[in-house]
Amino acid sequence: MLITERVTKKVNYWLGIMSETGFNSDRFDKSTSAYQSPFSNICNALAHSLSSSNQFSLRLSNAFAESYVVYLNTVSEYGKSWSNIYELEKIVRSRIRRTIDERFREKDFIGALSDTISDFSELSKSIGLGKIYQLLSNRSSVWNNEFIEPIRHTLFRTPSEKLSEMEGYSLFHYNSGKSTRTTSAFTEKEGGSVINQKNTPILVVYAFINRHYILDLLPEVSVMRSLLKSGFDIFATDWGTPSAYDKNLTIGHFVNKYMDKSVDFIRKITKSEKVSLLGYCWGGDLAIIYSALHPEKVKNLITIATPGDFELDDSLLSAWAKTMKENYLLDTFGNLPGIMLNAAFILRNPIEYSHKYFHFFEQPRSLESIAEFFAIETWLYDSPPIIGEIYREFIERCYKQNLLIKNRMRIEDSNDNTSMLVDLKNINMPFLNIIAKRDDLVAPDSSKALNNALTESYDKKLIEHNSGHVGLMIGKNAHKELWPEVGDWLKKRS
Repeated sequence: MLITERVTKKVNYWLGIMSETGFNSDRFDKSTSAYQSPFSNICNALAHSLSSSNQFSLRLSNAFAESYVVYLNTVSEYGKSWSNIYELEKIVRSRIRRTIDERFREKDFIGALSDTISDFSELSKSIGLGKIYQLLSNRSSVWNNEFIEPIRHTLFRTPSEKLSEMEGYSLFHYNSGKSTRTTSAFTEKEGGSVINQKNTPILVVYAFINRHYILDLLPEVSVMRSLLKSGFDIFATDWGTPSAYDKNLTIGHFVNKYMDKSVDFIRKITKSEKVSLLGYCWGGDLAIIYSALHPEKVKNLITIATPGDFELDDSLLSAWAKTMKENYLLDTFGNLPGIMLNAAFILRNPIEYSHKYFHFFEQPRSLESIAEFFAIETWLYDSPPIIGEIYREFIERCYKQNLLIKNRMRIEDSNDNTSMLVDLKNINMPFLNIIAKRDDLVAPDSSKALNNALTESYDKKLIEHNSGHVGLMIGKNAHKELWPEVGDWLKKRS
């Protein structure tokens, strides 16, 4: 508490100096920019940022202080009765996790977090930090897409080839035994070998969060390899690393341009009338949107850990997203910075993040388990920026207004710039919905709601697997039980 009081006094001291010099944060109006002087705007933006970050720090400190009290009380309660230190540790972590989760859901905490982000964004905009970030983002995008991306697609991965590339978006083919290599864009004149395919080809649609190689992390826990073993021809979207130049791209642009051209291209080279779509997380929402707009091209629809009814998504990240003032953030940085996404993932469960490294290395591990641990950690923090307008559309139309499941969501038609209504009643193909029972990123009830929402699908199935959100992709039990079942389900409908 002494540290918190000293920080508070320091912040109040500087706010007092600003007030004495005529820069009162209470008088600053963000919407009208009452002070026209750049120096005045910077001072007021700084005052706002200091004030909001101070409020957020106080609430964060209080949550951690209360967690420490819970720790002391739990140790005292079980001090003489516990027989296994690991059991006691499990109890302590569970109680602390519950305490932090409760405090982080409080209205005051969420409000302070939202204000801190928006005020920091305004400060960054006024001092030019936002423009600097966008310039660096452009250079980082080139570096990632041209030099780092080939390494990501090679190291420990299932052999694949890039079929085509368009504006940073790439289509990959994972059936390495049959080359279809082409360097042209998605046009009628392009070549490419024709594949004689018995089963309906699958297009894997990944989310905009993190990178899609979680589906092909290591050979022994690879969704791609599992589906290949089941006899399917696998294609996958790769959104790449966006730059600030991409900030105005929309969901409609990706669905009606990139995905639609990819589906047509796959149909052409495989001589298949339709394509099965498999979407993970937000990628599942993209697959749903595409299936509603182009049902004549989709054979089967599979969603994995996909939010459906966003009003039922009570996960911590969802609660924060629903109060986010994203316009300040995106107007400054263009895209949602990957480092902010990483910070959000850490903040939602700080105890686990600080504990897992110590817990993992406190006992001897095999080289295989060490390699898997670091592969997961690398993927976890390998977060590209999320395209600004797409993030805005997801937050506003899905998380805040819940338009998708209400059949009221409209997206841009990339051909003529008109809007298209996403009507889930158009989805009439077989539907497989896979959820994780212990998912703390997407509430299971939110995903389950999709089975009731797709009223015109004549063949629906729900699989509830006992894992977490990422465990569906890399869990040993998932690859022993879940993915063979998914392969069988697809075979019967191909």
